[in-house]
Amino acid sequence: MTTHQSAGTEVRCRFEDRLAGAALEMRQPLAHITAASPEELPDALDRIRAAQSQGNWIALALDYELGLWLDPAFDSLPNRTREGSPALSAWVFAQACETVPWGPPEAAGDIRLSRIPGIAQEDYLKTVSALRERMARGDFYQVNYTFPLHVRSNATPERLYRAIASRHPVAHGVYFEDAHRTIASFSPELFVTRRGDRLTVRPMKGTAPRHADPGRDRLQAEALQASTKNRAENLMIVDLLRNDLGRIAVPGSVRVDALFSLEKYPSVWTLTSTISARQSRDYSLLELLAALFPCGSITGAPKVAAMHAIAQSEPHPRGIYCGSLGWLAPGGDFSLNVAIRTLELARDDGAGGASGTFGVGGGIVMDSDPAQEWEECLWKARILDLDGAQASSSR
Repeated sequence: MTTHQSAGTEVRCRFEDRLAGAALEMRQPLAHITAASPEELPDALDRIRAAQSQGNWIALALDYELGLWLDPAFDSLPNRTREGSPALSAWVFAQACETVPWGPPEAAGDIRLSRIPGIAQEDYLKTVSALRERMARGDFYQVNYTFPLHVRSNATPERLYRAIASRHPVAHGVYFEDAHRTIASFSPELFVTRRGDRLTVRPMKGTAPRHADPGRDRLQAEALQASTKNRAENLMIVDLLRNDLGRIAVPGSVRVDALFSLEKYPSVWTLTSTISARQSRDYSLLELLAALFPCGSITGAPKVAAMHAIAQSEPHPRGIYCGSLGWLAPGGDFSLNVAIRTLELARDDGAGGASGTFGVGGGIVMDSDPAQEWEECLWKARILDLDGAQASSSR
């Protein structure tokens, strides 16, 4: 289904790489393309390709649940897409202009943000224990188990985005706002980028909190990089993505460019690996998504078994969380993030603020400690801490 954009409706979209000090702002919206069912997906993607061929740019939002449409292995699952919300949403723009990231908002110290876990700790611990029992039976090796935080702020979505983004610079930030919702993504993780015939993925697996004391902070980083558990989880996902890329790559072209790279962000240390490959031909977006989406770092392994377990264990759809946000250029190049550390917001009518959800989660393996996994989920949300935080521009 395609909805043409009227001149009176404002659509705002920008992609920010704050590590490079660069941003891409979409301008002159022309049309809105959506898919709310598997039957609508091929036509929607054909329309996107036609719009690109006419010299237009695309801002793309893919819900996690879109992945359940791409493999017949999920046909037996009940529909998990959110009622009234398309799993694919694409805005067509006439222009994309290079600019700089937004600065922090005025009176940032007045912004407040509350958050409440959308699951009881007891229920979380029971589910993690149940997943570990299934691993012991050999059903799967790893499952990325998540839940939402319900958030509310006295700030508008844009002010909230500016406040958080200025404190937590990342390479794959996104601000998207239309009449229906606002998405504010502070993702450090690349899902896939295409430059010419080369595809690159950068899965992130393995996280540790930062510490205010420099010495203890460095010990945290060293412990993460040496962690047998975290390295095993990362390698598991690297192997999964090598296999996914191999489905569409020139034989022998899939390579691991970097393994267990340690990256520093204001609130966390992370382990990231980089894999690249050459396309064996000019694949359509549908073919690329069928091979790669969703990213294995937010599913687990084996991928199909892990996604079945997610559907059985998580009571609500993830929506844009763990899906992907990105841009498609007229010539065929694109860049898509993994939509982690992402707020999905609606304005509070008459209140001047916003409310919505922020997903958190982590990879569960056999030696996971349920209580530690719960704590990890909570400290991953420290990106939402605003009181007394200082703006940062370093990685």
